[in-house]
Formats: sequence, C-alpha cells, structure tokens
Amino acid sequence: MFNLKNLKYIFLCLLIVSGLYFAILLVYSFNNEPDIKDIGVIKFDDIISNQSLTSSQELILDNQNDEGFSYKLIGIRSGGKDSSVVVKKANKEYLVAVGEMLEGKYELIEVTSNSAVFRYSQKMYRITNDEDN
Repeated sequence: MFNLKNLKYIFLCLLIVSGLYFAILLVYSFNNEPDIKDIGVIKFDDIISNQSLTSSQELILDNQNDEGFSYKLIGIRSGGKDSSVVVKKANKEYLVAVGEMLEGKYELIEVTSNSAVFRYSQKMYRITNDEDN
C-alpha cells in the first residue's frame, strides 16, 4: 500500500514532467516563425472573366423556362446592400437577402424595384413581382 509520502512524490514527478513539456512547447513557439511566400503582383485584369454573368442578358432566364426554379416573388425590401426578397414555392415562403442562398442552391444577386435575379451555377434566373397578388 502506498503511503502518503510516495503518492506525493508521484504527483510531484507528474507535475514536473508536464511543466517541462509545456515549457519546451513555449520555447518552440517563440522560435517558430510563419513562412511567408511571395506570390508576386496580382493584376485585377487577370481576375476579371471575359464573360460577366450579370451583364449578359442572354444568361438571365425567366422562371417559367426551368421547372426546377419555380418560385414566385411576393415581396421586395430595397435597401442597397441590405435588400431582400420574399419568395414562395408551393406552400413555403423564404426570406432571402442579397448574397444569401435560397435553399442552399440559388444565390440572390440583384434586387430591383419589381424583380430579383438569382444565380445557380452558370444560369441566372429573373423573377418579377406580379401585381395581381
């Protein structure tokens, strides 16, 4: 049976070993420097694509052309960067702000006074607010 003195020495040895381990890690972290790599100068013209999705009106489709995108626009809140729309599909309504995803699939790109533009992959969908609601 261990007596109290032996138990105290075992606990003290464990404490010293763990303290030395953390002291070594601390010294190592002081000597560790980040590896910063030079990637050169990136020109803005290299980033811009030749085919812009928002300026090409041929890629913007009406929601009636695609069976997968069958949302109806029922509300618009204009506010610049804080613009949002309320769309409805079947019996569910969704509130989507600019830059957010609709059902994790369609991203809201643009909101105007009577329409909204969503993007999915390379396709863009414009839905308009019907006044007969």
